[in-house]
Formats: sequence, C-alpha cells, structure tokens
Amino acid sequence: MTCLAWLKTLADTYDVHAKLAGVVKNDQAVLLPISHSTFNAQIEVIIDGNGNFIDSKKLEKGNDAVTIIPVTEDSAARGNGNFPHPLCDKLCYIAGDYTTYTGDNKESYYEAYMEQLRDWAESEYTHLAVQAIYKYLAKKSLIQDLLSGKTLELDDNGKLTDRTKLQGLGQTGAAVRFVVYGTDIPEVWKNQELYNRYGEYYQQREGGKKLCYVSGKTESCSDKHPSKIRNSGDKAKLISGNDESGFTYRGRFISKEQAVSVGYDTSQKAHNALRWLIQKQGYTRDDCAIVTWIVNRDVQVPDIMKDSINACCDIDDFDIWDSLDTSNINKSDTGKYFAEQFNNAVNGYAGKFREDDRAAVIALEAATTGRLSVVYYDEMGARQYMDAILNWQQHCKWRRTVNVGKAGEDKKRVTCECTPSPRDMALAAFGTQRSEWMEADSKLLRSTVKRLLPCITKKGIEIPEDIIRASVRRASMPLSMSDFVWHNDVLCVACAMIRYKYEMRGKAMDNFLNDNMDDRNVLFGRLLAVYDYMEQRAMFEYDENGKVKERRTTNAKRYWNAYSSRPAKTLKTIKQNLVPYEKKLSDYELKKFEEWTGEIMLHLAGEGYSNAALSEMYLPGYYLQMETMKQAFQKKEQ
Repeated sequence: MTCLAWLKTLADTYDVHAKLAGVVKNDQAVLLPISHSTFNAQIEVIIDGNGNFIDSKKLEKGNDAVTIIPVTEDSAARGNGNFPHPLCDKLCYIAGDYTTYTGDNKESYYEAYMEQLRDWAESEYTHLAVQAIYKYLAKKSLIQDLLSGKTLELDDNGKLTDRTKLQGLGQTGAAVRFVVYGTDIPEVWKNQELYNRYGEYYQQREGGKKLCYVSGKTESCSDKHPSKIRNSGDKAKLISGNDESGFTYRGRFISKEQAVSVGYDTSQKAHNALRWLIQKQGYTRDDCAIVTWIVNRDVQVPDIMKDSINACCDIDDFDIWDSLDTSNINKSDTGKYFAEQFNNAVNGYAGKFREDDRAAVIALEAATTGRLSVVYYDEMGARQYMDAILNWQQHCKWRRTVNVGKAGEDKKRVTCECTPSPRDMALAAFGTQRSEWMEADSKLLRSTVKRLLPCITKKGIEIPEDIIRASVRRASMPLSMSDFVWHNDVLCVACAMIRYKYEMRGKAMDNFLNDNMDDRNVLFGRLLAVYDYMEQRAMFEYDENGKVKERRTTNAKRYWNAYSSRPAKTLKTIKQNLVPYEKKLSDYELKKFEEWTGEIMLHLAGEGYSNAALSEMYLPGYYLQMETMKQAFQKKEQ
C-alpha cells in the first residue's frame, strides 16, 4: 500500500455514507458534512427570525455541548491568528461589545467575522438563520444580553473576567451557538439545509487548482488539513507541512506542495470519515486509535480489539444475545454450550459478506503533540478478512472468565473458551498488578498491540516469540499477583498464545497431553500441577458450609519461578515439603496422585529428568493436567 492509499479508501467510505452527513441521532457519532467541524459550546443564544434576542443559557459539559459548525480552511486550522468561523464562534469574534466589557481590543476580530458572515448572508446560498444571526450581531449587544440573562457575570470593576468559569473555562473564551426560531430546525447545528447551503457557498470560492495525489484529478487543493481526529479536543494532525524550520520536507523538495498535494474535498471526506469511524466503532486507548470497517457498504465487522466473545456484541444484527439462554450461567457445561452457540453464530454472520466487499484496518498513534502517524494500515477482501478473524479465534483461545454483554447493558460473567484481546496479551506479557488489575506503560502497550495486528488480520502469521516468552516469564511468577489475575489474565492468556503457535505448526490441542508424552517440558509442567493440587486438597480446611476457611500459598507456587529454571533440583525441594500434607489425604486421593505421578515419572525417566530450563510448553501441560485431576475428583464426588 502506498502512503496515500488510506486517504483514498476513507474518501470512498465517505461517499458510501454521504447521506448520513450531518444526521444527528441520539448520542450516536455524527458524520460531519464537508467544510464543517465541531467545537464545545459553553453558551446557547436564542433569537427569532428577525434577529431579536429572546433568551440564553449556559451549557453543561458533555455530549450535548459538542456542536457542528461551518468552518473555512483557515479557521479550522487556526492558532492565534484572526480567522473567524463563518457562523458560531467565540465571544471575541461575534460580540460587538467585547472590547467594552473586557478592555481587550478585539475590534478587528469582530469586523473580520461580520464581513465574512455578511458575504454569506447576501449570497445566493443564504439562509434565514444566517440572516437573523447577522442582524442580531450587528446590534453589538451580545454580552449585554448575556449579562441581563445572567449567563455571564461581571466582577467588582464591571468587567468580564475569567474568574467565573463555564465548563472549567474562563468567560472571555466562551464559545457560542445559536437557536433561531422561525426556521424548520431552530438549532443551527442540526439544520441539514444550512449544512448544504454553506457547503455550496464555500465550494464556489475561487482558488488555484492542482493535481490531487489521492484522486488523480485536478482540483482545489489544501495544505491545511483537519485535526480533531480521535476526539473533539485532539489537536494532532495526520498531514502537516508547516515545520519549515525543522526541515520536514526541505532538502528533498523545494516546497511542501511537491511533497504531497491533496484535494480539499478529498481531504475533508477522508478526515471526516476517519473521525466518524473512530467515534462509532473504533478502539481508543493508550494514546492510539484503531478501527476496522467495510469500505464499500454499510455492514459491521467484529471488533478485533476485544476478546472473541465480546467482539460481536455491538453488531446490530448479530442476534445470538437475544436467543442465548444464560439462566444456567453457573452450571459447569454452560461455558461449552455458550462457546458452541457463539461460534456457530459468528460463522453464520461471516456468510453475509459478498465477493466484492472490502475490509480496511488502520491504526493511529500520537507521534508528537501535534502529529499523528499511521502505524498500521491494511486492506483486503472482506471474506479474506473474516477468514483470518475466524482462524485467529479458532486457534488462539483458552478457557477463561470474561464479562459478556452489549455496551451500556449489565454484563454477565461467563467462563468459556475465548480468544483474549490484543491488549490482554500485551498486559499478560509486560503488565504488573498494581491494584486490582494489570497495568503497563502505555507506550509499551501500543507497540505490542501494533505488532499483534498482522497476526489477527493476516492468516498464518505467528505471534512474535518475544511476546510469548515475556508472557511465560510473567506466568512463572504467580506470587507477584493475586490468584485470580495470575490464573485468568496471565496463565490463560499465555496458554492461548502458546496454543496459536502450536496449532499454526500443524498440530492439534485436543489431545495435547497424550500427544506430548515424551516432551520433558510438558511432563515437568504436569508434575508441577500434581504437586500443586495435592497440597491444595490436603491443606485447605472447609467450614460447615463447604467453603474454604483459609487459603495459603502452596509450595508449588512458592518455588514456581525456580522450578521453571531448574526443574529437577526444585522438584526435590517441593516433594520434601509435601510429606506432612500426604498424611491429610484420603486413601483414594493418595492413590490417584500416586498413579498420576508414577505415569509422568515413567515417561520422564532418563535424560529428560534434568535441570535444563523449561520451554513455554510446560504451562499448557500444567493447566491441562490440573483440569484433568479436578474433573476426576468431581466425577468421584458426584
């Protein structure tokens, strides 16, 4: 893929969904029209169609404050310059009495704003709301009206100061939006006709035309591209060429236009589509944003940044959640039933994709405060993509406990085989438990997740060895975290990655213990499980309700790290420490543990019984032997 392929793909995506531009539905993400952006408004001013003030109010911080506004190239990228927005803006631009009440001379700002607004209001693309706002603001009484309505406050000297805050910001920097009664849709930031009128008005401006490197057409190009990509407060840009002193492009090109030239329409479409996709279905965490989508039509795909069970939760027509019976959620067979039903549903959903459907994946990362970088991009057929996802979910899975449910709903805890999320894998490899959950450096998490993306989206690419090794080292230190976090978030996740490596090399995990009867790593892992579970059954005392009175760390867990490095030597120490506990076991329990130990030692005898460090294979050996023993005792007790 070329460096501009993602721009073309995003522009195509915008064209597919163009009818949704500017449509506001509840709290859903809004696809911005061309030549529009957003800001957080602190004040709402209500006027009538003749430009007469009616009322005003303060706005609370939240989604309702996010306002769609028309912008120019200069105003969308403005810093400290005098570049007013065409309609809604800050007080210093739109208030003719700003200087009177603040003492800060901003007359030139107001004049530039009014000149720009008048040109639109007097053009053939005008609108009743635009004319009403122009008439009202020409009276130069905005701050006076806001004071009379107690939306703003003066200090003891009769001046507007920043001591009084609106959404945590000073009054003088407040942003204002308008409601104009007498129009079909009074809220100007929700008025589709107003969007279209401004778009047509701004498109007819004169400008030099150049070759757009993305579309291949000669059109009006822009060197000022949108920000606010990951969220409404994001100032980082994907395309920027204003670093003339830092030699970003100089030395190779004479001007920034030679480095890249992107059409205004193309840039607007691509950036608006990317912003919308991230807000609607993207993963934003650890200063990165990752999103997957279907380019050529409106159909949802599983979220690769979630574990396999939750990956389809927010897909509208993925109806397994309505039909799945979770009333017996605590029964031992529920996890298996759930996984089977879920896999059937995912395979059925994958059949909805057509031959011509295209899937795209993009990952963004903050390079600097003002720069975003595309750290991963791939595009493929949707069926190819779903085949890779199904392959990943089928082979990189392990039994663990997850919270399942749609966003905004109460989630249920389910224990079943599922594929951990890329972030879970990064935490299992490099995380540390500091509170209730695993934590890690955000930069390290971003880097690890980025390296895992090709393993998910491209069938057959193995998980990097260093990530598996790091997770195995972390799993070999059970005393450094709580039992649940160690077992569920580290051991099970590490085993899932090991399984993917194992099965990608043509083997199957279904009969793992029998298939590896001569593998010393697996055998030592099984021995560790036998001695660990033996001590657990002998050590734990139960109350009259059948609950464990006290849990203490077993010798197997205490010596685990040393065991993984020097198994034969450490095994002797563990065995010696278990002698007192053997007396507490029943005859049946002692007999079963002796049978398992004898079977394992028979295969381990000889050169395999040595102090050579164990490979990652000992972890699934430990886990599966533990499950085998628990099932055997449960069957006996039942």
